[in-house]
Amino acid sequence: MPPTAVSSLPSPLTRRPDHVRSLPMTSALPPGDTTSELALLVRTAWAESLGHDDFHDDENFFVVGGHSMCAVRIVRTLKQELGTSLTVRQLFAHPTVSELAAFLAGALPVSDDLGTRAGAGA
Repeated sequence: MPPTAVSSLPSPLTRRPDHVRSLPMTSALPPGDTTSELALLVRTAWAESLGHDDFHDDENFFVVGGHSMCAVRIVRTLKQELGTSLTVRQLFAHPTVSELAAFLAGALPVSDDLGTRAGAGA
């Protein structure tokens, strides 16, 4: 069957808004501040999935426009970036950028790509 005009249109679920595409997935923060670096990664993943960055770190995921499909994209992005086994259920249990970053800081191995976890004694 030949493609139709409708099937060739970009889907809002597969295309990032232009203002979000340029957000970096890496941090310019000094090593050792893992929770802050994780907050930046979480915030970036949220912005990419939600299509906007008009939220604060203590705002609830659902209040700022999050839904299950956004959650799936965020979890997939963070799994790829961090190599963690984060689940959608865990994101729902930690529904703010700050809470999710703190949860991830406790769930990541001590020697990770973000540097040594705070309080690990290095």
